[in-house]
Amino acid sequence: MTARRTWMIGLCWKCEEDDLPVLWVGPAHSDHHGHAPLYTCEPCIQRIEALIADHAARRYAAT
Repeated sequence: MTARRTWMIGLCWKCEEDDLPVLWVGPAHSDHHGHAPLYTCEPCIQRIEALIADHAARRYAAT
């Protein structure tokens, strides 16, 4: 079963653009300020996905 994505209009915490569709991607945690919901826009989600794929490729290449 695939998790449902709920988009909303708001601020992207990665590129800091406001008033665009963003998706909750998980909690962000600060040692000084506690936690907050982390929202990002589609281009930033795609960039994060690419970084994760690169990380996985390097990890598997090392084994």
